[in-house]
Amino acid sequence: MSRMERSVALEILRRCRLWSGASEVAVRGLLDAAVIRDVDAGEVLAEAGAPADSFGVLLAGEARVYHLGMDGRRMDFEILKATEPLAAIAALAGGRYPAFIETIGPSTVAWLPRSALFGLLESEPRVAKTIITDLASRLVAFSSQVQVLRLDVPSRVAAHLLHLALSSGTKSPDGLQVVLERSKADVAAAVGTVPETLSRALAKLAEEGIIKVDGQKITVLDVRSLAERGSGWSKS
Repeated sequence: MSRMERSVALEILRRCRLWSGASEVAVRGLLDAAVIRDVDAGEVLAEAGAPADSFGVLLAGEARVYHLGMDGRRMDFEILKATEPLAAIAALAGGRYPAFIETIGPSTVAWLPRSALFGLLESEPRVAKTIITDLASRLVAFSSQVQVLRLDVPSRVAAHLLHLALSSGTKSPDGLQVVLERSKADVAAAVGTVPETLSRALAKLAEEGIIKVDGQKITVLDVRSLAERGSGWSKS
């Protein structure tokens, strides 16, 4: 169970992108069908290969979606935050969850049965357009991620740093500055490698004069070269 007040849970559910534009009655119906739980950090919310008979909405906290390789190496696909759906597309399609979902810190999750999503589509047909749009955008993002995984590790790191620089970088006298707020293990998992290889990739980009590394602080000295490196094209 959860200590979150019902009114707070309703407001967060209302902001979930999957049913943007749904009526108040429909969102309240989802809340009535939900089982809300407070969970600890490191709890597996969905396990790859398990039947996808329910989906969730993250009401508080963060969660990671990841794949585990045969060697036990973790590859992170995305980090989810409050208001974002968990495994909704897998539940809609049926079958099994394609990846693991695990909480990063203490979190609160609203779990809904798969039938609740179909009931929403029947009562609010216009929501189908929102879900299709979300599914299409996620497919495009996943396709881009697959393309990045075909690159060597320095190029994958360059693509990751470019995204951070453009989304949250701050200007400095030398260039765009980003701070790696997550641990080296988490950053490595985000680009499909291990911490030792990540360190070598950062050193390689620094040697090429593209970035400057100062602990967790990275300064992008040459945005164009970083973009070229991240796309798999480089002069070297």
